[in-house]
Amino acid sequence: MAGEDPADVFAFPDYEKPSKWLNLTPSSNQENLFFALDIPKTGPITNPANNDATAELPQPEEHGFFKLPPLLEPFGLDGDQQPDQSHGPILEPLHDTKLPDLDVFDEDWLQDIQHPAPASEFKTWEGFLVTEIPESKPLFITEAGPEVYDAAMSLPDDPLSLGNTDRKVMQTNPFVAALLALALGRGSVFFIWDEKTASFIPNLDKMRISGFSSEILQGVLDSCLQCGTITRSLSNYVRVIYKTYPSPVRVSLAKAVDTVLLVVQTKLGEKSRHIRSLLQLQSVIQPIQVILAYFKTLVTKVVRLKLDEHVLSTIFNETRTLEHVDKLLANIMREVLAQITEPWTDLAGKWIGTKDEEGVPLIKEEGLAKGFVKVGRISYMDDFGFEVEELDFIFDEDRMPNFIPVEVASIMFEAGKTLRLLRTYHPEHPLCRASLIMSSKPPALRWQFDWETIKQLQEDVASYETSVTQKLRQLCSATSDELEIIGQHRLDDGYHLELFGHDGAKLEATLLASMNALDQPPDNYNKEDSLSRLLHNELLGNAYVPDLEVVEFSPHWSVIPIQSFGPLVAAQARLINREYMKLVFGTHRLRDHLAVQKQFQLLGNGMFCSRLSHALFDPELETAERYAGVARQGGTMGLRLSGRDTWPPASSELRLALMGVLTESYLPPSTATAELDAEKQGLPSDVSFAVRDLSPEEIDRCMNPGSLEALDFLRLSYKPPAPLSPIISPIILIKYDRIFKLLLRILRMLYVVGQISRDIVARTSRWDHVDNVSLRFNFEAQHFVTSISTYFLDTGIEMPWLRFQSWLDEVEADLDRHVSKPHEARIVSPSELRAEHERMLDHMMHTLLLRRRQQAVMKLLEDIFTSILQFSKRTRLASLGRDADADGARGPSSRELYGVFKKKVGVFLTVCRGLSEKGGHAVDATTKNETTSNNERQPKAAREENTIDRLLMKLEMSGYYSQTRF
Repeated sequence: MAGEDPADVFAFPDYEKPSKWLNLTPSSNQENLFFALDIPKTGPITNPANNDATAELPQPEEHGFFKLPPLLEPFGLDGDQQPDQSHGPILEPLHDTKLPDLDVFDEDWLQDIQHPAPASEFKTWEGFLVTEIPESKPLFITEAGPEVYDAAMSLPDDPLSLGNTDRKVMQTNPFVAALLALALGRGSVFFIWDEKTASFIPNLDKMRISGFSSEILQGVLDSCLQCGTITRSLSNYVRVIYKTYPSPVRVSLAKAVDTVLLVVQTKLGEKSRHIRSLLQLQSVIQPIQVILAYFKTLVTKVVRLKLDEHVLSTIFNETRTLEHVDKLLANIMREVLAQITEPWTDLAGKWIGTKDEEGVPLIKEEGLAKGFVKVGRISYMDDFGFEVEELDFIFDEDRMPNFIPVEVASIMFEAGKTLRLLRTYHPEHPLCRASLIMSSKPPALRWQFDWETIKQLQEDVASYETSVTQKLRQLCSATSDELEIIGQHRLDDGYHLELFGHDGAKLEATLLASMNALDQPPDNYNKEDSLSRLLHNELLGNAYVPDLEVVEFSPHWSVIPIQSFGPLVAAQARLINREYMKLVFGTHRLRDHLAVQKQFQLLGNGMFCSRLSHALFDPELETAERYAGVARQGGTMGLRLSGRDTWPPASSELRLALMGVLTESYLPPSTATAELDAEKQGLPSDVSFAVRDLSPEEIDRCMNPGSLEALDFLRLSYKPPAPLSPIISPIILIKYDRIFKLLLRILRMLYVVGQISRDIVARTSRWDHVDNVSLRFNFEAQHFVTSISTYFLDTGIEMPWLRFQSWLDEVEADLDRHVSKPHEARIVSPSELRAEHERMLDHMMHTLLLRRRQQAVMKLLEDIFTSILQFSKRTRLASLGRDADADGARGPSSRELYGVFKKKVGVFLTVCRGLSEKGGHAVDATTKNETTSNNERQPKAAREENTIDRLLMKLEMSGYYSQTRF
């Protein structure tokens, strides 16, 4: 209808005054008086200037049988007959430049004078029953009809004080059509669009219609002007979004706005046939004005936001605030929220695997990003002490809408990440096939705003999870022949182009069927969406009455997001975690890899401790040093830390001394049976000795073979297989390394105190005289070191490890346990297993005094060990018959060393007593409140058990060190 005049498009019949006046506020007290009563007028009065209805009627014949009688021929107001219209209707202008004057300009109409009888009378029951009662005359001027009211306003002296004497009276129907076009954002002869002010302005000054003053018309005019301006602004917003900002959520919002505008224009076009007056127009425009004004405010807020997720969060908050304000707007915004959330839910469904991932999949390629998931490099300290970067999926919290609960967002991200691991390392797994998921009909991620749909969603999710579980169980229990049949009839039902082996007629029929299918319109072609249906049914279907109370019982907005998205996300996470954890415990032998850490990093293998201790400290072994002209004897070689002056050893010495220590000491776990092949009986991973990267200050301390830090350069290198990387992370390996560094010092101290005893009491010792101080130092040092090592190994290492192993047994049993309802199963995710693993190591480090807040206590313990090492050096030289002060650098005597030792031990015990009074240590919040996919895991205790009193019992049961005597 481009190029048509809105007045021609929206042609209305003559104006008829309704029985009720809408709330039109006049500008003067006089006019308020005229509208005070609602008394019907004497009859319908037609505007003299408005002849549209007559012009549109078919013209009668002037001659012949069907000609009108003379009395019925139409006459104008001035008595002249209408012009001849036999050759077609003559279109009149939208307004008259000159209106004929009314014959009621004299003021005698206010007096009781006799007037000519009107064309029609106002009939009352009283007039029929009691004929002698005189007919009542209009009490107010507005009851006398629009002609009298117009005549009064046109008087030069303005008796009504309305200021309408110079106003031009327009025809009612064209003016109403122009107002309706104005509300739709279209210009007309009366109103034009001003590009400078970006608004509509009147094209004609001082205009009104019959029966209304300009002040009364201003209210309706302002509503139509506002609607038209907002319509133009929203239309421009839709065009700009489509051209400039084509992000998924913004395009969805622009589509919703466009839908509102389309429905408004369509419905107003339908209503235009029934609008007879300004009151009807105002009743139609009022709800549209409210909705368009709200969308204008909403668009103004959204246009300043940068991310789609911020747009979703803002619209969610706006929808929530409308819950108890306006029912119609609340329902509309719910539909808008549901539509604009579809791009995000589509991405979330593809990430967790409930929807087929079309196009380029999200893989570990640097720079890729989709919504709340991005691929980047994570910086951390690797197991060698270097700061390295690893390419991995990163959870972008800023791209997650704030209405998604934290636990749902965490489960969603971890489930998708685990699914990518499953697809990478086990692409043949049935869960990696989209057809298996699609055949089970997973529910869609969408908003659920009432309890009935929430209940239905929970039932659908339970049915989907049960279906997938049964199919996976059937595939796992199938024989090799059955699996081969399933492989031949693959799960994916995609189209396979097969041209060979078919005759021409069959190929032609297939191609014709395909062409016919392509010719069909899509399923959603020309279908009305839910927002359009809502607007059609509620916006203009009935009279708009603002509803300030919502009586229906609906869930609170705080639980709507978790009830809408939580069930499906949790069910999918359970399915993915169960299958991946089965592979972790079965195919990838997680328990064997953890056993390697226990045996070597935590010194849980007695054979390894003995072999390592002799290889590092035994002076009786053949030296691994290379001397010019001296051939090695081929015996067992060692580093001989306690019997050499040159340090640190060369890399070749380390290889010769530590060769075979790991492989020959490894003990397979008790679960390993004879049916395992020879390859699996060996080390399950790449474990070897390595050199730790140290700072210059740490290297200087390692140069002295008599220092406590002499072996800090030695470490174990372990690289877990890629499928186990989510569970044995680099941070966990760093904690293992710190524990191994301390336990290696403890292993050295155990060997040192044993060597002190051999040097003092051995028959071969050349110590001429052993004083009492040395003997007491020997006994107390041995007692202290053995007590510390027993506490560290038994309480600090063994107890947390056994608790962790018991927890793993329960997890593995839950994976094999068959339950009738899959959603009731307790399934642990890889992230929860990693958190429990890390929590165990944190407990160990706290017991071993390796936490950052325990550095002062560890420094005190290191000073005690240093004094024992210094005393060991003196006893070693004395046993060899050498003077410890022969080199001219006299060190502290045995008595002085003993005094320092006892003083430090006393302080250490005092500190331990203070620690025992504080209770257990707090668990890290990141590992304490881990939640599983089914939200059934209970949080850990807020504090762990304090075991320092056990060390006090071992060190000083009788209060020996509390005395001050030597």
